[in-house]
Amino acid sequence: MPNSLKIFLTLSMLIFLIHVLNNVRKNKLSVRNSIIWIIMGITIIICVFQVENLEVLAKLVGIKTVSNLLFFLGFIFLIYVTFDITRIISIQNKKIISLTQELALLRKGIEDENK
Repeated sequence: MPNSLKIFLTLSMLIFLIHVLNNVRKNKLSVRNSIIWIIMGITIIICVFQVENLEVLAKLVGIKTVSNLLFFLGFIFLIYVTFDITRIISIQNKKIISLTQELALLRKGIEDENK
């Protein structure tokens, strides 16, 4: 991998990590949700400088090229993120239903007191 590409990828990931941390600082992104993006950014930076190890890993797994290995790992990462988001949405839906029911009971109680 050319040094210019390594520098470009590293700078891109550093800018991305700064953006993630800035969103956490501004409370636009929770710390819990930012951890996965921080880990991913650091992992990409490490992979940029450890291409030889990726070649060994690709051969060990039975994948012919490093690009196919990276594509596969990216796909697995996206599946994980999608599952995590789905899990969070399910929890939020349960909370919304509970809050809606509680609000309805409070409104009913207020209406009963006014009568």
